[in-house]
Amino acid sequence: SATCFAHARFVVLMGKHVLIVEDDELVADHLAALVRDQLGCMPFVAGNIAEASRFSAGCVDFGFLDIKVSDGLTFALAKELSERGVPFVFVSATDPTGVPPDLSGAPFLRKPVPPPRLLAVARAHL
Repeated sequence: SATCFAHARFVVLMGKHVLIVEDDELVADHLAALVRDQLGCMPFVAGNIAEASRFSAGCVDFGFLDIKVSDGLTFALAKELSERGVPFVFVSATDPTGVPPDLSGAPFLRKPVPPPRLLAVARAHL
């Protein structure tokens, strides 16, 4: 896709692409720094589902998804990633019992999550 081609130079330098869907800017910035500095991956940060859809259709290798963001719930996005074989983890303060049954097998980390735990889960899937 166009997004992949626009970032092709970074793919060689930074390895894989990680989608971060998070509407809290501080949390998103912290997670993006971890992805870039500790995992050597290129973070794609989206503050809402509309922004995330630009990246999810392309070359995403892993995703960190907050469940409730400013324009809705990320379950449809999670289903799309799952159907394409892209691993992801929910990182949310939302109650995990609200996750639909077809997504209940996805990893779920309740906020706040210590950085080593976030990194461990990502490394297991990258």
